[in-house]
Formats: sequence, C-alpha cells, structure tokens
Amino acid sequence: MSSWKSLWKSECGKAAPIYRVLVPESVSDDVRHAWDARGYRYTAGAPSAIMLTGGMNRNLFRSSVVFKGGTAAGTAVTAGFAAPGGLALVSGFADAAVTFGGLGAATALGTGIFAAVTGPKYLRDPKRLSRKARRKVTGARWITPSSLGYVGGRKEGRDTDEQRLFHLAVMIARKIVRTRAWTHPILKDHVSRVDLDHAVASIGVRLEELVALREEIEGIRDAGTAKSVETYLSKLAVAFTSMARRVESMHEYYERLLALDEQLLLLHNSERSRELGDRVLDVLSRTAADDSADWQFRELRIDAESQSSIISGIVAELDETADDFDDFDSRLAAAQKSVDELEA
Repeated sequence: MSSWKSLWKSECGKAAPIYRVLVPESVSDDVRHAWDARGYRYTAGAPSAIMLTGGMNRNLFRSSVVFKGGTAAGTAVTAGFAAPGGLALVSGFADAAVTFGGLGAATALGTGIFAAVTGPKYLRDPKRLSRKARRKVTGARWITPSSLGYVGGRKEGRDTDEQRLFHLAVMIARKIVRTRAWTHPILKDHVSRVDLDHAVASIGVRLEELVALREEIEGIRDAGTAKSVETYLSKLAVAFTSMARRVESMHEYYERLLALDEQLLLLHNSERSRELGDRVLDVLSRTAADDSADWQFRELRIDAESQSSIISGIVAELDETADDFDDFDSRLAAAQKSVDELEA
C-alpha cells in the first residue's frame, strides 16, 4: 500500500484544492432530496466538482416562479383596479366605481383560480424546500480548504497535511464513482452498503478537529509548556495517522474497482464475441455449406466463463475491503478517544 504522501503527489500534488463537501448529517433528508431533485452536486462522491449556487436555500424553479409570479401579478392587477375604483366611489362617480370594481373582481377571481391550479403543483414539487427545511439549510456544514488551514497565495499562502489528506480523499472518491464497476448492475447490492459520502465527510470532520486543536495547542507554547505541547502534538499525530490509513484504504478499494473494470470489459467483449459468432454462423448456414465453421468459431471465441469466475473473486475481495471500509467508525472512535484524552 502506498503512503498517503506519495498518493497525494501523484493524484493532486499539482492541482489547487477546490472542493466544498457537505457533512450529510448537518442537513435533513428533506433538504438532500430537494437538492437531488434539482440536480445539485454537493457531496464528496459527486463525479465532478461540487456545484455551488446561491439558490440552495431558496425555492427558485419553474413551478415556484409560475405560482408566485402569477399570483403576485394577479394581485398587483387587482389592486390596480381596486385603487381607482375606491377613489371613484369616494368622489361620487358611481358608474366608474362599478366598472373598476367589476374589473377588480374579475381579476381577483382569475388570480384565485390560477393559484388553485398552480399552487398544489408547487407544493407537491419535489424540488420545493419547506420553511423548516430552509432554516436547516442555513446551518449546513461544509468542509473547505480554508476550514482545514489552507490559505492561497504565493507570499502569504500556507497549507496543512490535514488539507492535503482530505484533498486526496475527495479525489479518490470522485475516481471511485467514475469507474465502470461502481455503476454496473453486478455491484448494485455491494454499493448500497458503502456510504462513500459519509466516509469522506467523516474524515473531513475529524481533520478539522485536529487542525483546530493543533492551533490551540501551539497557541500556549512557551518555555514552561514546550514539553507538554510536544507530547500533545505527538498524540495528535497518532490520530492523524489513523485518518491517513483510512484514505490509503480508500485508494486500495479504488484499485480493486479498476481491476474489476478490466474484467467487466473482457466479459462484455466475450459476450459480444459470442453474439457476433452466432450471427456469422447464421449467415453461413443460409449462404454456404461449411460443416467445420461451427467448431472453428467455438475455438476462436473468447470464453466468458473464465471472466465470470474472475469477476466473482474480485467482488468477494471488494466485499472484504468494504468491511474494512465500513469499519471506519471504530477507527474514528479510537481517534476521537485520543483527542478527548488530550482535551481532558
């Protein structure tokens, strides 16, 4: 297994850290479902860069614009007729008051019918955020390079190992979801057991804690506390190593997916070869009398059974790796225990 530093140099050493990863537990399921319906990319496992939008906490979509815009326009037109009608009535112009009043009543009725038709569609729209959900969005927690101690720039710029490690985790997660195997039906049950977004976000949360705690510890360094500070920092290094091993395990998992990709491609080609061979035999049977063609094609045809057995073995290995992948909670608990001991 490669060390995290060598992996970071090869995967993202020359790339600027550009990510904004949601901590899934910081928002409700309703919020995530609405964002999914809108097509937002907001998780570590998104196959491309996170898409940011100022409308994440607002209802800006078609049914919302139609309902709210239409009712607002209808209300404005109704008020436009009601105001002069009221003035005409006060001024003693009864005929004008009746005319404007009738127009206002008509537009009010039309606005009511429009709202009755478009309102339920808007309220049932899966993209809609309820008032409670919108309040939740404001408390969403995002992991960014700056939250992990990164500062851009040549002169004042600085970076941290925690940021580099999390950047690597994000890049690996994006590569995992781009593999053929990750979206292939053969891994449907397996993928449903691997919560990639939670795993990456939990790494980020712990790394943020390590960055904040290290800065606090460094802040008390002086002649009298130097020894204690070094002891505390050594304990933090143990917790960081635990996080690094998790990321290295993610990369190992990714490499197994790549191996499975190759076998899936071989299986696909072998199945296509069989189909093409059957079509060629069919043509021969209808156009020529070649008794040897059948066994010749069977000899030349790629055997899919060998690929299938290899695929079964790789999937079994993936399940074993996923057990380690899912065992992150116990590793998190161990790392958190070290942090808690320091805080105590």
